[in-house]
Amino acid sequence: MAIKSFPNKAAYDAAPKPTIESQVSMIETSREIIVDGVNVLTTEPVPGDAIFLDESNKIVFVKGGDWIQKAIIPSAWTWVGTVFFREGRQVAIVHKTGEDRKYADVVQFKLNDPTFDGAEHTASIGVRVTGGTSAGYGSNTTISYTYTATTLSEVITALNTAIDAAKTTLGFTNTVWAYLADAAGSKVDSDADATQIIVQIDSWSDYRQYNCAGMTHITWGDMPASTVYFKQTAKGGVNTEYDGAMNMARRIAYINSSSNTAAAPSSNVPLGAGMVRRTEFNTSPYCQLLRDTYGTYEDYVAGDQMAMCPQKYGSFALPSGKELCKKYGLLTAPTKAGGTKVKFTAMYVASSVSYDADGLRQGDWFLPGVVEGTRLMRDETLTAIAPTISKMAGTAINNSTYRWLAQRYNVGGARFFSGTYGTLSYFGVVYSYRAQAVALLNI
Repeated sequence: MAIKSFPNKAAYDAAPKPTIESQVSMIETSREIIVDGVNVLTTEPVPGDAIFLDESNKIVFVKGGDWIQKAIIPSAWTWVGTVFFREGRQVAIVHKTGEDRKYADVVQFKLNDPTFDGAEHTASIGVRVTGGTSAGYGSNTTISYTYTATTLSEVITALNTAIDAAKTTLGFTNTVWAYLADAAGSKVDSDADATQIIVQIDSWSDYRQYNCAGMTHITWGDMPASTVYFKQTAKGGVNTEYDGAMNMARRIAYINSSSNTAAAPSSNVPLGAGMVRRTEFNTSPYCQLLRDTYGTYEDYVAGDQMAMCPQKYGSFALPSGKELCKKYGLLTAPTKAGGTKVKFTAMYVASSVSYDADGLRQGDWFLPGVVEGTRLMRDETLTAIAPTISKMAGTAINNSTYRWLAQRYNVGGARFFSGTYGTLSYFGVVYSYRAQAVALLNI
């Protein structure tokens, strides 16, 4: 460690800062001591600190931000990620990389029970397929099939023949097929093991593809969802479906942007009404209650717009991201081509992360839930973690990237952070947003 002395603060500020070893500087005029650390280890990590595994897979925390120097980190060490919050002896880690993935990428249906009397029957299924001359917006394409059957396999043969013929005729692009499945929904090869027929679209390309006829949509199994309102922080706990902000800077930017076409208030604005621009807040006679209550515009947005956390309403009352990923994150489905594919791709990206260290193994990592997401996207969190992630060349975490959260909203939508509105929102599971694992580590 180098020790230096400077006549005054200006001389210290003008001097180059260390990049190889830590330096202790004394300012002679004020007797101030300044420490410029380089790759300083810590046993008390805080947001912005980096987590590594050393050559023996022991967890090591290194002070982040300006103190970290990637070039001289031991080559045998593995960077895992960055601390983004701490509560007591538990720290939350966000993984070093993320990927843009769909929330879900398979659509499955249970075929209505066929008739097994050896006589000829005609039935049909309705599916929402894309491409070609298939049905239009939000509608089903009807595919009729005729079967004479005493077994499920005979029905499948007739149905798959009709599906293939319809694909040729209509030119749709989805891969749709039927297969034998047991009571748990797993593909089986014989009628002796089968209890049902599953019709599957191998790639979920339109969020409306849960629509069906002659079948029951079963993609989600028993995965819970909630369309119940959650709470904003406005006085009295205003209910909201999607307007609760997760990032104040992005929320302020949107409210005051040209994209926000909401009309200026023409009557007194009550608490919890939301969407008031800075100019209106500062000058409108209809915003006096807001000014009296909050004082500053920043305090208004923080107090009126931000999603309450913690809370037990709506998506916040669902199982945690860790619980959801443990149960559903590694589920797969068969493909018509003979392979398998992941069902819930955003969860899988997070659930499949694994390191050979306690607390960081597979099953410890998960897609952030609404709680972890709310904490990750706070302005102060992003400010703390950005320098470390940048210096270590990880996947940037900012307030403009759309990010999947673990909880499902409804049959076709899941929760995510909106990089446009800065809010906890929901939308179609077929869209590709950022999926990035987090872990909760006890130290």
